Amino acid sequence: MTLPSLNAARVFEAAARLGSLKDAAIEMKLTRSAVSHHIRSLEDALGAKLFNRGFRQVTLTTRGAYYARRLTEAFRMIEDATEEASVHSLARPRKSRHITLSCEPTFMNLWLADRLPKFRKLNADFEFEVSIHSANEDPKADLCIVFAFEDATDPLTKPLLSLSITPVCSPSLHRGEIPLRVPADLARHRLLHENTTIWWEQWLAQEGICDLDLKGGTLFHDPTLVIREAVNGGGVALADTIMSEDLLNQGLLVAPFPIRHGMAAGYYLRQRQGSANKPGVRQLREWLFAEIERHKQHMQLP
Repeated sequence: MTLPSLNAARVFEAAARLGSLKDAAIEMKLTRSAVSHHIRSLEDALGAKLFNRGFRQVTLTTRGAYYARRLTEAFRMIEDATEEASVHSLARPRKSRHITLSCEPTFMNLWLADRLPKFRKLNADFEFEVSIHSANEDPKADLCIVFAFEDATDPLTKPLLSLSITPVCSPSLHRGEIPLRVPADLARHRLLHENTTIWWEQWLAQEGICDLDLKGGTLFHDPTLVIREAVNGGGVALADTIMSEDLLNQGLLVAPFPIRHGMAAGYYLRQRQGSANKPGVRQLREWLFAEIERHKQHMQLP
């Protein structure tokens, strides 16, 4: 098909990104009527509506939102390629380029946040725009780290780490009046639950312990709070290796039993379609997989 006017596409992308025809006119140094004309001409060329027009406001159609997102990606790539190719860019300070990252909160708060400075030290040209998601990741993020219960079949999603969990507690609890020597000793301790008792039920069943009453434990709907309660001596938590690595190293937690059980869940890395060539994305992806390999070696994971 014949490509529409590039000027019209730039005007539409600005209006969609800014959410305002008026603001797009200011950015593009055009009149409001000229902006409207460009968008109308683009809609005519595509044979589809890009905006729903209401009283004093416009909103993107579903097709328009998708088209705007892809145009934004394309214009960013053009801008980056032009800067890299231009001899004039060498004469001025290089601006930082942002990588947008959406991350499952436990992975970020208990593991990744303390490692990102290492990446920035190695890649000083790049900065982050980080968001935390508990269920639905940011669809606009270049990379998303997600927690999933099944193997991902999306070709843009790669497994990072399978879940391997073990009981953890504070050193004071471990050395207390009721020492933890074997899993059966858990019957005399307060168990901490993350969202549900199922995790403990499955772990204990694999140890042949099926007669514990788990309803008396404390239920937290935030994994970080479960770990904080364990650090404070409030009970025994189940933690995966991402949740526990740094706290075990710091001596704030101990794993009383050298027993880990794998679960049918894990962390995955999802890459937004079209972001493969965006500067910084490949570097972050490769660095992250290398850090995961170091984590596996340190935690003696297969």
